[in-house]
Amino acid sequence: MRVSSLSLPSSFYYFCLPVIPACFPPGFRFYLVVQFTVMQKVCIVFFILIFSLSSHGNRPQVPDWSEETLRAMTLDEKIGQLFMIAVYSNKDKEYQEKIEGIIRKYHIGGLIFFQGEPVRQVEMVNAFQKISKYPLLIGIDAEHGLGWRLQSAMEFPQMLINGAVTNDSLIYRLGQAIAHHCKETGVHVNFAPVADINNNPANPVIGTRSFGENPENVYRKTAMYIAGSLSSQVLPVVKHFPGHGDTDTDSHISLPVISHDLNRLDSIELYPFKKLIQDLLPAVMVAHLNVKALDSARIPATLSPRIVSYWLHERLGFNGLCFTDAMNMKGVSQGLEKGTAEVKALRAGNDILLFPENIDRAVGQIKKALRDSLISEEEIEARCRKILNTKRQYVRSSIHPLPTGQLWSRLNRPEDFALKQELYKNAITLIKNKEALLPLKCLDTLKIASLHFGADEINTFQTTLDKYTRVKHFVTPKNISDDAMQKLVRKLAPYNCIILYNNSASDRMARQYGYSPELSQLITRLKGKRIILCHPAIPYGLKPYIHLPIDAILVSYEDHLYPRTFAAQAIFGGIPVTGQLPVSITPEYPAGTGIPTEKSRLGYALPEMCGVSAALLSSVDSICKAAIRIKSTPGCQVLIAKDNYIIYNKAFGYNTYEKHKANHTSNIYDIASITKIAATLPVIMKLYDQGKIAIDTPACRYYPLLQGSNKEKITLKEILAHNAGLKSFFPAFSEPIDMEKLPGPLFTKAPTKYNTQKLKDHLFANPGYQFKDSTLSHTPRPGYQAFTPGLYLFTGYRDTVMAQMIRSELNPKKEYTYSDLGFILLQKIAEHQTDSSLDVLAKNWFYEKLGTCHTDFLADKRLPGDYIVPSCVDKLYRKKEIKGYVHDPMAALLGGVAGHAGLFSTAEDLAKIMALYLNKGSYGDEQLLTPATLELFTQKTDCFPNNRRGLGFDKPEMDEKKIGPTCKEAPASSYGHTGFTGTMAWVDPENQLIYIFLSNRTYPNEFNTKLTDENIRTTIQSAIYRALKDK
Repeated sequence: MRVSSLSLPSSFYYFCLPVIPACFPPGFRFYLVVQFTVMQKVCIVFFILIFSLSSHGNRPQVPDWSEETLRAMTLDEKIGQLFMIAVYSNKDKEYQEKIEGIIRKYHIGGLIFFQGEPVRQVEMVNAFQKISKYPLLIGIDAEHGLGWRLQSAMEFPQMLINGAVTNDSLIYRLGQAIAHHCKETGVHVNFAPVADINNNPANPVIGTRSFGENPENVYRKTAMYIAGSLSSQVLPVVKHFPGHGDTDTDSHISLPVISHDLNRLDSIELYPFKKLIQDLLPAVMVAHLNVKALDSARIPATLSPRIVSYWLHERLGFNGLCFTDAMNMKGVSQGLEKGTAEVKALRAGNDILLFPENIDRAVGQIKKALRDSLISEEEIEARCRKILNTKRQYVRSSIHPLPTGQLWSRLNRPEDFALKQELYKNAITLIKNKEALLPLKCLDTLKIASLHFGADEINTFQTTLDKYTRVKHFVTPKNISDDAMQKLVRKLAPYNCIILYNNSASDRMARQYGYSPELSQLITRLKGKRIILCHPAIPYGLKPYIHLPIDAILVSYEDHLYPRTFAAQAIFGGIPVTGQLPVSITPEYPAGTGIPTEKSRLGYALPEMCGVSAALLSSVDSICKAAIRIKSTPGCQVLIAKDNYIIYNKAFGYNTYEKHKANHTSNIYDIASITKIAATLPVIMKLYDQGKIAIDTPACRYYPLLQGSNKEKITLKEILAHNAGLKSFFPAFSEPIDMEKLPGPLFTKAPTKYNTQKLKDHLFANPGYQFKDSTLSHTPRPGYQAFTPGLYLFTGYRDTVMAQMIRSELNPKKEYTYSDLGFILLQKIAEHQTDSSLDVLAKNWFYEKLGTCHTDFLADKRLPGDYIVPSCVDKLYRKKEIKGYVHDPMAALLGGVAGHAGLFSTAEDLAKIMALYLNKGSYGDEQLLTPATLELFTQKTDCFPNNRRGLGFDKPEMDEKKIGPTCKEAPASSYGHTGFTGTMAWVDPENQLIYIFLSNRTYPNEFNTKLTDENIRTTIQSAIYRALKDK
């Protein structure tokens, strides 16, 4: 437990701060004070004092710039330093010249920028700093990012959203990032963060600008923001002392009144400020509030000596820089002669006067006050000294003039986008979860519909749901008629799980937070179904819905692209849910409510969110584009998942070299031999888990047709490791050719009278072949059925082929020989043991549960044709373009469902299957395979020398003299498979990495081997490891 730093007076820390040189930046000092216990602080301060005394002993004295400057100043110049005037960077040159005139005339100390554009602001800052005799202190209200004020600059989530985040280190990073952006635009002072307690839903000024209503949460997050800002050498100004949260009056228009007693103020409104002051708060802004318990005079706190001098400085011990709120606000200036409010603010104890209503009158009134002895020159000088000390620390160390080149990129760095997404992601809050409905499990039992309520089109929340399973989408306007609602309820009747996105929700109390009686009525009519409500606004708006028959309620706080996608991911377990309500909804749902859930499926994130540089991964783009340029493939797709987040998923090129159709990430590919580990192998492992097969047992025990053959003693382990002595393949299309009727050979190295069809260099085919009777045919015939484009199969020929395969010769030795035949046998074993076909087993046991909706055999019948990429143009046998039909001849002959090939899939679906393996057989909180089985099958088998493989899975080649399927950086523990059509799926448990490469390199024909010759797949894999290593 953290001991309060009140045990040591703040003056003691301030005594120590000046002796901490550049080796300890302000951010570290503030962080030290916030984080460590009293005893730790004493030890660290003692060490710093000893270190500093020894280091200062031999150092020559450096003239104090602040004191030298102060001595050289006239009284007018000292007065001018007390002001920060408003500037807008969206104004013209004439306006700029006007501001320059004011700076020169009144010796202005600083500027506070408002609306504008970054480049223009930098240009103006450079111009103003150049003409000013003394460095200008530049400020801005960048509470949740410069984008709040400047177009095209980064804008992070509002503070109420950040108040829901339980990982406070993200708030440190937020303060740090905003400060970095401030420095890039010449800003030294950020008037943030807001330390007000948001305990009044009717507050028109604070609201979502506050971290919430819990004083301790507000304090912690404010402290982290301050520390982050100081670490980047930008002065944060905490506001609005003594607390602007509990008011329903806008101080821009009139003076708000705070009527609470001192005990209440001390425990709530003042709480964050007290703690921060104990932690060496460097600067504070005083609000225009009438706080009766602190000053009975009923004047704005800004003008109150009782509040500023007595309470803030004396009682609370604040020694930092004190700013007023904007002096042009009616809450302070109403009823006063122009310029007199500024005098009163100085007399109250403020140091810097922000945004004076009339600079000429304000300066004049201060001079009059000096003449009337209401203010002394010593007081002016003391304030000026504090300001100059601040400038010495924050302004003189800045770069001038500031560059404007590539400013957008510097204000919108990849790490900034990553942080923005992290904040939205970590804010997602689950406040109701009946029977632990979320994250959704057992997808094969759910029929899901989504409804975008209060809208006229599908949104990204809904399209993100599609990434996890089949979801039917609906939209409806907010003001839906009773007849339309009845029709909608009928349409939703077939679905047992309804996901509602309430687009009518609002942050504005004046609009009743977007309350819709129609939504309440609809939810009531849907009673009996599992209902999930996503609320994309301030939580107050949930109050009317909270007791309706809703099973799960998610708060995403804002209708923005990022929270939409993260809320959808949260529903399926793509992200963990850790957020907590920053404000209360009802007594049953107070601030701090939040039901945590675990991550259980793949999510989607930027590379930087997983510690990977997007810039380094850009080399993957270059490799893919180069591969297409040299025509190793018409197009391709690469997917990378790190730590169970998809961080890279890009498609390149076109479906074909004709470039009629560009590739996209939803493309469906013939994945060829990846079928072995994506369909056959999981089924075999499931049977092993069920105890229906044993890998050391002869295969004939599970497939009786092998009995009596030369294969009856082959074990499953030998088949899985490709060590059974089986031939590599069966010549499915050439075997049925009638060689006796063929004039000349089928293939020759050079063209001949008969071999006129060029397949590749030094390979020519004889197109004049004929098939034997009762085998195949190019034309429809009685007793034949179509099985692939351009070919017809005799009814009994499939059985003949299987018999020929069973009778086929074995290799002379049982040694490693890659074989498709073994996985055809494994298919037959699985089907014989279950009385079900391989495609049905894979679908029921895995695909429906994983949500792989675009993975199946027989793609031409079962998958959307628009997404399927053609695999080849078979000029020799099928004489047609092959699209949606399996490329592999043997798989085609077996009906398109085969143990070695025939599966079609997308990159994202394939990633889910590989994630199942990566997570030791678990996905979506369902244990589909046991960890022990995964460990057994993915390890390199020690039974067979000179064999790199696991059981079914391929492995890296550790012998550097041999060619392997991976790059050299892939660890020995990794595993996966490649495919003939130019595919690869690989899992690396050590680095929590999934790599998918899909292409149709076999288009237009399989004889193009550039993809392998140029090591495209492994070069990409190597680039991924370099990006991980150099992160």
